[in-house]
Amino acid sequence: MNYLQWLTQETPTKFWHDSAIPSEIDAAIENGALGVTTNPVLTYKTLQAVPEFWQPEVDKIPQDLKPEERAEALLKIVACYAADKFKDVFQRTGGADGYALGQLNPSICMDSELMIQQGLRYASWAENISVKTPTIKSALPLVEELASRGIAVCTTLNFSVSQAMAVGEAYMKGRAKAEAAGIKPKPIFVVQQGGRLDEYLLETALDNGISIDPAVIRNAGNAICKKVYRLFKERNIPARVMPAGLRGVHHLTSMAGADITFSLQARIQQMAIAEDPERVCHADEDIPQSVIRELYKLPEFVRAYEEGAMKPEEFITFGVTQKTISQFLWTGWAPLETYQSKQASTRWF
Repeated sequence: MNYLQWLTQETPTKFWHDSAIPSEIDAAIENGALGVTTNPVLTYKTLQAVPEFWQPEVDKIPQDLKPEERAEALLKIVACYAADKFKDVFQRTGGADGYALGQLNPSICMDSELMIQQGLRYASWAENISVKTPTIKSALPLVEELASRGIAVCTTLNFSVSQAMAVGEAYMKGRAKAEAAGIKPKPIFVVQQGGRLDEYLLETALDNGISIDPAVIRNAGNAICKKVYRLFKERNIPARVMPAGLRGVHHLTSMAGADITFSLQARIQQMAIAEDPERVCHADEDIPQSVIRELYKLPEFVRAYEEGAMKPEEFITFGVTQKTISQFLWTGWAPLETYQSKQASTRWF
């Protein structure tokens, strides 16, 4: 039994696979993966990595589709394949796990109505598709609406306590509507991007000449994750925390034993198995206050750590949120719009 198998079999902690490459999905299933993360970047990567695997389905896409329609069609191919791989998990767990994530077009993530329309299309692809959206103000009506219809939701780009709690509130409103209508609620997965936050804080510290040990900064993402997990438990919000964007095994071991679901890249899975860390649950261990005090030297950490430090209209202004939305758009969605297409992109004119 390797570390991941111990974690998923002997503790409440679960994990999903963070890649859309078929062979990597199969390997992750062997180690206990219960779902799969797909997004525009991962979709484009798998098309580049194993084009021959996807080509028969790609050939079925009409050439006269608009660029954004082509991107959605490609994402559908990959998301539906992934969903089918975990259909048995979905059925066995009664819809608690076994999902594939379908991420919305980053170009429309500022428009609630367009996101709802696209989210409903995604949800029609398979019963175990979870609609994935960046956590900005415009996503909150989407979360409430989809939750009210009994559709699973995943909110990504959560870098702060404020974002996570706003999502939790929107989900609870939608969940209450679903229950009142006799609809069985489906889960919400709240992605906490700990590793990306650590990197962002290190960049801001260097740029602003703030003297702080980088080893201290590598605790920031875990501090946010632990606080969100605790607040959800205290307030009886049945949202499932999903740490993602991990940069080292320490991001995994710090939350070991928590009732959460990691999204793990193949690289991190391999690192955890190779390092085989001590099999101890650390989820209930707080980040030392001495470390938190050091992190308070960073204004951006304070914005992320203090509940209410950011209002919903400020979520999109958080530097690391903007940085990651741009990545999803320009290294994922935009290339999908013209992948094997005879139409030229209109994004560059």
